[in-house]
Amino acid sequence: MIRINSKSDPSDQVIVIDIGNTTVGVGTWQAGNLLAPLSVSIEDQKAFEEAWAGHASACPRGRPAATVIASVVPNTLQRIRSFVTEAVARQALVVGESIPLPMDLAVDAKGVGVDRVCTAAVVYDRLKTACTVVTFGTAVTVDLVDDEGTFQGGAILPGLRMQLQALHHYTAALPEVEPGLPPAPYGRNTVEAIQAGVCRGIAGAVRALVESYATSLNRWPQVVATGGDAEFLAPQCDFVDTLVSHLTLRGVGFAYTKHMTAKGAW
Repeated sequence: MIRINSKSDPSDQVIVIDIGNTTVGVGTWQAGNLLAPLSVSIEDQKAFEEAWAGHASACPRGRPAATVIASVVPNTLQRIRSFVTEAVARQALVVGESIPLPMDLAVDAKGVGVDRVCTAAVVYDRLKTACTVVTFGTAVTVDLVDDEGTFQGGAILPGLRMQLQALHHYTAALPEVEPGLPPAPYGRNTVEAIQAGVCRGIAGAVRALVESYATSLNRWPQVVATGGDAEFLAPQCDFVDTLVSHLTLRGVGFAYTKHMTAKGAW
């Protein structure tokens, strides 16, 4: 039997999950704070279950008030949702399904990833002004929110490792290269040339996108960066104002808080 928890409190501990293309993020959301976030490989179900159990055991009575998920991978969502239901006899809440998207959209909701909306929503909630959110992950996304807090849309390009792997995979002679940045603006050998092209190329592409958004806004937006490769790539982008880790997990928690407040549960 699936149990429904009819009582809730803003101080309840909630497990939040971000299912991305490469990793699954897990954390505890409590009173607007993200606690002990971590990421595991999307292919390692055992590592996810251990991460979820660790967060659950830290909750009162060893169980969270709810588990809230944002996902861009349907098969993994189904697997994790089934695990949560079996573990606590309570269905997980899914952003975009049982929980509404946490901000207004100027685009078709079916045409934008839930993770992008959650991330943009929590950034705007903190800044209360037009902003651009850059996620350096499997893909690089560059999204714009206007002054009214409406998600206007964005751009998607291949991420750091995807570009490096593509060069190796689709050519006869180019080697497989790890992320890096040569000391000179140009590479002095093939490896350095690939690193310079991909790493500095991503920075240049993101800059061009933000500049086009600034033209649309008639001013430069606040730029916030996140994602698994953000610590490496953001320093190459001198136009980034703030670097914040695990922003999508924070956005999932924010979506839950906003939903519970709107329905009068708190």
